[in-house]
Amino acid sequence: MASEPSGAIRLGRRSRTWRLVAALAALGVLATAQVVDTNDWFPFGSLSQYATGRDLNGSVSSISIEAVDASGTTLRVPLNQTGVGIGRAEIEGQLGRILDDPALLQSVADAHAAMHPDEPAYRELTVVHTTRDLADGRPVGDPTRKELVTWTVEP
Repeated sequence: MASEPSGAIRLGRRSRTWRLVAALAALGVLATAQVVDTNDWFPFGSLSQYATGRDLNGSVSSISIEAVDASGTTLRVPLNQTGVGIGRAEIEGQLGRILDDPALLQSVADAHAAMHPDEPAYRELTVVHTTRDLADGRPVGDPTRKELVTWTVEP
């Protein structure tokens, strides 16, 4: 039998038991989240949006925000850390709340103003849903664009 390293501490029955129970509980939550197919239990959620392939002859949808700035120019809001500090996934995750309360878009305009004080301020923000049809995995035709909600930025 191999000897134990010096300074090693053997765990008692009680310590081994609570560690085993904790590990089984974590595995139980993980398994349940997979069966329920929810991301609400992150990081134990299924993250199923990454688990399946796309239909190569289907469609792809995305959410974006367009802004009209103080100069009257319409531009796409850069939804990333250097653009407005808010990612597209965060907007998509909060889309229901934004549709219910478009005033939440004010934070996007405020972030742009704080991060890019040298650029014209946003005056209006519109959440846009775009769908592209695919044929053999390649985009075909013009995208379908639908404006979901517009917010007039408060100064």
